[in-house]
Amino acid sequence: MPTARRGVLDLTGWDMAADGPVRLDGEWEFYPHQLLTPQDLLDPARSGEARTYLLPAPWNREQADGGAMGADAGFATVRLRLEPGPGASRPALSLGAVNAAFRLWIDGTLAASSGEVGTDALSESPKPSTILIPFDAVGRPVELVMQASNFHYRDGGLVTPIWFGPFEALLARHNLALGAAMFFVGSFFVMGLYHLALYWFRPKNIAPLYFALYCFAWMGNYAASDTSGFVLRLFVPGIGAHLLDQLALCFFFVSIPVGFAFFRSLYPAEFSRRLQQACLLVCAGYVAVAVFAPGMFLARVLPVYYLISGLLILYCLHRLYTAVRRGRDAAAFLLAGFSVLGLVGINDMLTDMKLVASTPLLPVGMLAFSLVQAMALSSRLSRAFTSEERLSAALEDKNASLTAEMAERTRLERQIVTISEEERRRISLELHDGLCQGLTAARLRCDALSPHMQDAGSGGGELARLSGLLDAMVDQAYDLSRGLWPLEHDSVGVGPSFRELVHRLALTGDIPVSYHRERACETCRNPHMTQLYRIAQEAVTNAVKHSRARGIEVSLTCPGGREALLTVRDDGRGRREAGGSPGGLGLGVMTHRARLIGGVLRIEDLPGGGTLVACSVSCQSDGDDPGPGRT
Repeated sequence: MPTARRGVLDLTGWDMAADGPVRLDGEWEFYPHQLLTPQDLLDPARSGEARTYLLPAPWNREQADGGAMGADAGFATVRLRLEPGPGASRPALSLGAVNAAFRLWIDGTLAASSGEVGTDALSESPKPSTILIPFDAVGRPVELVMQASNFHYRDGGLVTPIWFGPFEALLARHNLALGAAMFFVGSFFVMGLYHLALYWFRPKNIAPLYFALYCFAWMGNYAASDTSGFVLRLFVPGIGAHLLDQLALCFFFVSIPVGFAFFRSLYPAEFSRRLQQACLLVCAGYVAVAVFAPGMFLARVLPVYYLISGLLILYCLHRLYTAVRRGRDAAAFLLAGFSVLGLVGINDMLTDMKLVASTPLLPVGMLAFSLVQAMALSSRLSRAFTSEERLSAALEDKNASLTAEMAERTRLERQIVTISEEERRRISLELHDGLCQGLTAARLRCDALSPHMQDAGSGGGELARLSGLLDAMVDQAYDLSRGLWPLEHDSVGVGPSFRELVHRLALTGDIPVSYHRERACETCRNPHMTQLYRIAQEAVTNAVKHSRARGIEVSLTCPGGREALLTVRDDGRGRREAGGSPGGLGLGVMTHRARLIGGVLRIEDLPGGGTLVACSVSCQSDGDDPGPGRT
């Protein structure tokens, strides 16, 4: 592109239609500490006062004509002449990120202004702006005159290029820049929200939180900086230039320790904790300077922070490389992404200090780093899911084996119980048919011999006492036989067995025990009645021993013919008042028996006092019985 020389930009040979817009870079006429109008510049005496200002550059940091502005802020007038006349039918000027207050004349006509130009901080009212100014083609050279002042922002003057070209082309360029800025800001925002969601669902892993804050910090820096054309100003139109600069710098200062904390949360063995604490202290100091110190002072100390940031970038690259060599998870991805972001960051810092002539590329670098970090996260999640799938498959195999083992164990337990009951049955029958019959025969023999002994007059009384002893032993043997096995269960159904149980327990204790039965079948064929009998036996025994009840009620019903329901209810003091243990051996045995038959055991204290033991088990009847029976 052509470059301005001594306040004149020669556009000869530059075709706007073919070559596009041109940047008005180069040497502008410069009148420091003067606010001149186009009429003032018509005075020939003013031509000797003109100096040179190399645009774009901050006049308080760049040596403008031997330091005409010095290192302080100020106000000035600049002028540029475009020769020959513009070749576009509808030319325009595009001013991007003019942070100072200014007034612009095109061919002597005031075309645009931003803020209030002043000669000191009190009279100046800065307003950041990005302006597109169309004007009519006049077919002759165009003269641009601009007054600018800066007493609030750290960089004064025209720090970004001014474009000249067809209005449609500049409008397309302006829309493209705005769209790109909104894209990058939106991308950082969405990436930050995504990582916040990851942290929300798994707060034990703090790395996503740090990366979310990192994305938000760079989003704020880019939205408030002149690189984006001040996207933040679209949402907060009245925000001032100084505040925008403060926000952009504060977000930049915060991003450095947050990024370091992100790396350390991933690789604590590679990144120093003390260095992280030092980063926080330096960040806090510079944030305080950005908030409270004048912008010009910040401009002097900012290069120190740039130097610290550059050294930290090199340190992080070295530690990430070390993490890659040690085989840390996803370290290679992060090293590749941060290499791009780190180089871009160094480029932008050098560009801001005007040490290199380049374009700020931080949004591109940050987007690349975010995408690479997302790839690293995806890789880690993929490996985690793969590991979880393997563990799930192994767990399913273990569960299948455990289920089979539990089923086999339950079968063996049922078989053991069946064998135990059969053994009880055998011993009961042997007692009933053997010992009881023998004792009964001995008693009858004694009864038969007793008259003869009394007639003989000797031993009659002893024989009578022996007969009574045998009679008591017969009763005990019969009781023992009935306790081992409910004999009546085999012949006439389950009713007499429970009735006999209640009858025997009532005889041996002082507590009256009642029995109620209501069943759907005349003869019960439920295979689990033996276990219900044992549960009832244990429950009644516990109530007699511990409840201090005045009465006990045993009930066996078949609601709807689908299940057998056993209840043992007493009106005693209840388990809570008794203050006993949650359950002893008897309770464990009842629970085990209920589990073996697939029943549901429920033990609870009644509201009015007493305890209820209830056990229900499914009942499959044949439906051949004539009807329900009640006793």
